[in-house]
Amino acid sequence: MDRLIYFWGRECPHCAKLHPVVEDASKEITQPIERLEVWHSAENAQLMESYSKQVESSCGSGLGVPTLYNEKTGKAICGDRLSKENIIDWANEK
Repeated sequence: MDRLIYFWGRECPHCAKLHPVVEDASKEITQPIERLEVWHSAENAQLMESYSKQVESSCGSGLGVPTLYNEKTGKAICGDRLSKENIIDWANEK
């Protein structure tokens, strides 16, 4: 698949801060960003874990939320300081 995935945690304050930015960016890209909650879903957490090498390579640390992962490019962006422009650029990368 070539999904754009937003991994987040329900009680995560950093994720809560990023939610509106992801929503804003979603309005300006053609492909939807799939939101997958990982703290209360073993299935979603396992999927995120399957991308751990790529996430760690892109983000420079272990797995954490919020993380956005592009299945097409294999690139991730992480943290609550992402801008709408960061997300749009990541989503549109070839």
